[in-house]
Amino acid sequence: MKKVILKIFLLFWICSFSGTLWSKPQHIILTGSPGTGSYIFADELSRLWASSRKTSKTKIEIGTENSPENRLTQLSNNRVSLAIIDAKSAHEELKKHPGLRVLSVLWKNWLYVLGTVPGPFLSLESTQTLLVHDNSLYFVQVWKKLAPQTEINWFNGRRIPDFADGFSEEVLAVSGPVPLREINNWLEQFAGIRLLALDQQLIRSLRLNYPWLMPHKLPANSFSYQSEALAGVAWNPVLVVRGDFPEGLATTLLRLIFSQKDALNPHILFQNLLRSDNVAFRKVYPYHSAAKKMFRFK
Repeated sequence: MKKVILKIFLLFWICSFSGTLWSKPQHIILTGSPGTGSYIFADELSRLWASSRKTSKTKIEIGTENSPENRLTQLSNNRVSLAIIDAKSAHEELKKHPGLRVLSVLWKNWLYVLGTVPGPFLSLESTQTLLVHDNSLYFVQVWKKLAPQTEINWFNGRRIPDFADGFSEEVLAVSGPVPLREINNWLEQFAGIRLLALDQQLIRSLRLNYPWLMPHKLPANSFSYQSEALAGVAWNPVLVVRGDFPEGLATTLLRLIFSQKDALNPHILFQNLLRSDNVAFRKVYPYHSAAKKMFRFK
């Protein structure tokens, strides 16, 4: 009986060892839940990594964690190799983890404001009703301080209003990348709806309350019927690693990410990535040594 048990144990050990021996080394990247921007980005990054000859000997696996703070903790504790977090968490939480470094900021999430109000700007004084996506809570919190009389209604992916008869509210606000298909759909479908610029008072107030928001101009012709650049704000998710993440591997990863905008049909979250987007954050975030070289930071 003992010999049988011993043989079973040895067989199990050999199979386990063989699996370890022949499986590819992996790098786990922590993201939000499936359907979030961080998960979608990591999923495409994993596919690109697997299809590249230079990186085919290793693989990137996705791990999910809803809390950005917990993602950073797991990364600090060497349980994973990379993590993607939102800009707010990067500004507030990275300083609590001195061993972590930013590899790059990623795509821009714009605050889109569409309305039927007259004029090119969103009006604090005359707007009476707002329809806001849950992902733009930061916008509402500032707006209510400046225009408390405005009636606020909410929507999200599970609770989309019926737009069959047009927009019931004067203004709709939602955050997302460029291009966002829903924006073009609304602009095409509803006469009189157009993208609105934010006035400088609102931009200053948003920046004062949320320094992780960056002032930007949405380039002209980003969407249908948008003939001029529009002043607004955006924020960038952040790709984080430990300071000891291998420099060669970090460089390869960065080159893969930023080469996609020149690909034939790049993914939406990759097609507008620019190395220069990191310049605005060079004194805000602690960057990895490979990133400093890539982005030519002093």
